[in-house]
Amino acid sequence: MNKQREGKRGTFVEILGDTISERQLIISIALSVLISLGGYKLGQAIFPSFAEERMVNSYSLLLGIAGTVTVLVLNSLLFKPKRILVEDEISATNMAEVFADLQLDIEEELKLIEEDPITKRELQELGVLSNLTGNKKEGKQ
Repeated sequence: MNKQREGKRGTFVEILGDTISERQLIISIALSVLISLGGYKLGQAIFPSFAEERMVNSYSLLLGIAGTVTVLVLNSLLFKPKRILVEDEISATNMAEVFADLQLDIEEELKLIEEDPITKRELQELGVLSNLTGNKKEGKQ
């Protein structure tokens, strides 16, 4: 868990790049544990009546795993990520801010881009390379 942010409807937590509600995280974890463990325990109770004794643990584990997959799908449908995607026009100023935030050296990045023709072509097509070279010239002045 990285940062916590105060939102309109509660506290949010950033985990692996996704921003989620703490409340929804706790509910999701509780559902996952209860259904997975419940599936395993249910298998321990019902499989001895018709499965071989040595296979009861394996079948119970499979039932628990099936519960885990089911709750994974359920959680992904119930709780959507709270990230906000903002698409801005790429400008030299924006690029300079991004490089400063990431503590990257523009000259070093340009050198790496120049060495990789595929990346260079893609950045030229997107119009990003001209912004990067513009930032490099501004940085020298």
